[in-house]
Amino acid sequence: MKKKLIVLSSSVLSFMPLIALAQPTGGRCSSVEQFGTIQSIICKIGNIFDIIIPILIIAGVLFFIWGVVQYVIAGDEEAKKKGRDRMIYGIIGLVVIVAMWGLVGIVNRTFGLGV
Repeated sequence: MKKKLIVLSSSVLSFMPLIALAQPTGGRCSSVEQFGTIQSIICKIGNIFDIIIPILIIAGVLFFIWGVVQYVIAGDEEAKKKGRDRMIYGIIGLVVIVAMWGLVGIVNRTFGLGV
């Protein structure tokens, strides 16, 4: 059981350098300079989502992995059911987060805010 946890934690930690890759901080809407227009408001919301959504995706993946670990190390059926439910909720959460990210991208491209 400890070997499974060590392998799982080392595989998760091996992807940590990918998370640290930096992106430009200027935002994608540097051409929109007027404050108070609908484009600038949508642009600011898009920039906020660009910061928050990767963090939520990481949280969703960790929640899913927590469910997998709980399912694998569980001894009784009730604990396995909790692990299975966490895996399902993690996948549903990831789908919702990615759909929200896509919706913001569609709105940005519709209003001509994308780079």
